[in-house]
Amino acid sequence: MILGQYSGHRGHFKLYTSMADVTIQFQSDPASNVFGFQNGFVIHFFEVPRNDTCPELPEIANGWKTTSHPELIHGTVVTYQCYPGFDVVGTEILMCQWDLTWSGDLPSCEKVTSCSDPGDVEHSRRVLSVNKFTVGSTVQYICNKGYLLSGNSLLTCYPRDSSGPKWSERLPKCLPETYEPCRNPGAPSFSIQSAEKRFYQAGETLRFSCYNGYQLVGEAAIRCIPGHPSQWSSPPPACKASSLEYLNERRLDVAKESSDSPVEGTSIAMAIFIPLIIVAFAIVGIYLYFSKVQRKSLRLPLPNSHPYNHITGESAFDNPIYETGVSTQSIQMRDVESHNTIVLT
Repeated sequence: MILGQYSGHRGHFKLYTSMADVTIQFQSDPASNVFGFQNGFVIHFFEVPRNDTCPELPEIANGWKTTSHPELIHGTVVTYQCYPGFDVVGTEILMCQWDLTWSGDLPSCEKVTSCSDPGDVEHSRRVLSVNKFTVGSTVQYICNKGYLLSGNSLLTCYPRDSSGPKWSERLPKCLPETYEPCRNPGAPSFSIQSAEKRFYQAGETLRFSCYNGYQLVGEAAIRCIPGHPSQWSSPPPACKASSLEYLNERRLDVAKESSDSPVEGTSIAMAIFIPLIIVAFAIVGIYLYFSKVQRKSLRLPLPNSHPYNHITGESAFDNPIYETGVSTQSIQMRDVESHNTIVLT
């Protein structure tokens, strides 16, 4: 490898190396009559200070720096940061390159006069008071249809003591909106619901239909309108008979059915009157039975042989109080015995 070539009046040049050992080989031209022939070569060498690092970087006002390596050799990274209330202006990360120069210029720290961009909120749009987020500016978030805002919709940039301007509130959220269900409105007379259940979700549709011979009056389909609370779009319809002729036909059909089935009518009559007849006979029998019993209890027994035949007037009435009456009674009893009657005086 040829490092240098000397001829004529060319000046000397310097050669640097960071190695501890170095070998340099000199080769001269063939002998000639030029000046300096056979004069030889002279080499001057000396040790110089080490020069394999990047220059030292200074500190910056209202900030500080951190170094990735104790010595600023190739590949060393220096990071600059600012105190609260200040922002880095310029490149905050510098690296020592192969040519022992830094990758960028020295940054600076300047006082913050605006808030950072608060960002977007999913399922919403925002309205800015000004294009830049300076102190006093506002940002308003509006949720899309079907979503409810959770948090404060309005954010304001205001100054703070040492940390710089900040937003007054945290970012809100837009959550899916939930509605109360609608209750079953009930099925009108002579109508049928498409789906019978207790509650219907917001946005659900309920349909009605009438029996044969009835006409629907009102909305055939009603919808559960979302809200707080949710409500039906209209009252349930009504089912009315289509005409009087239909009612008359129904009456004739009923009469015809009853006349066409005499066996059924007879069975119904028998089922009603037979128990009544049985009950009547039972009442009459009970009445006759008790009438006979009462007649027997009132009749006095009169046998042919009277129990008074063995009683005499003297023995029967010994009580002196009734002496006068005794004789009369005894005589009367004797006179009357032949007639089978008893006379008391």
